[in-house]
Amino acid sequence: MISPLAKFMPVSKAPPDMRAHAFEKVSRAIGFVAIALPLVCLIAGVIRFIPPNDLQNSISHFYYIPFLGDFFVGCLIFNGILLLFMFHTNGVPVPGWQNLSSRESLMMRFAGVSSIMIALFPTGGPSDSYKKSELIRVFTQFTKDPLQAGEPIAKSTPEFDFQSLHWLLDLYWHQVFAGVMFAILAYFTYCVFTRVHMDSSRLEGDELTPQKLKRNRYYRFFGIVIAFCIVGLVIGVFGLVIPLDTWDHYNATFALEAFALLAFGFAWLIKGRYFTSLND
Repeated sequence: MISPLAKFMPVSKAPPDMRAHAFEKVSRAIGFVAIALPLVCLIAGVIRFIPPNDLQNSISHFYYIPFLGDFFVGCLIFNGILLLFMFHTNGVPVPGWQNLSSRESLMMRFAGVSSIMIALFPTGGPSDSYKKSELIRVFTQFTKDPLQAGEPIAKSTPEFDFQSLHWLLDLYWHQVFAGVMFAILAYFTYCVFTRVHMDSSRLEGDELTPQKLKRNRYYRFFGIVIAFCIVGLVIGVFGLVIPLDTWDHYNATFALEAFALLAFGFAWLIKGRYFTSLND
């Protein structure tokens, strides 16, 4: 545990087994939310039951759609908070997370911050349904009524509109934080989850159990999928192989983001011991 952060985190008095069970529940929650986000957006775009009745160029463009925008923001902030605050051990060994270094604990927190920032700094650019390049949702509205008795009457609700922050949006924070988050998650999936974090994962002579070997194969596969999607997104978004219009026409960004989130989600379900056939 990072010592500067430890003083802000309460020290749990629960025994290691109880804390391990709590970590499993949280890991499952992260996995289910990561899987639900692309699937809900895909279903909504395909069956066209929510305006504007179309599949967007990217998952991030669903930010601008009623209901789905709130769902998108909620999923990112929910997982961001869990990554930011839930996975701390304060030096107490927790089965399943015994070999998590302090540096990696900090990386996980930065992934959580990145997830929240992705929601707070929405994507720009046109989508299949929105052709304008600057579409920023208003979180709260400020309005003034017409003049009454010579004085304008202003409603008390304050206004905060990201439209006034073009100089921040032009720095592509959304893309930067998305890249950082996916890179960290790919590292955790491929490098951290494949370590031996429980004594029950070893047989005599340091040989790994068949279940651990099988889990590691899944972890490495999902880690490679996430890394492949990151590379593909960079190549596609910058038009390095095919024109951007063609890329967007086939919703390639949406597809790669969906595959990355699904790989991330299933890896965390395995880490949360959801699939009993893979558990030791």
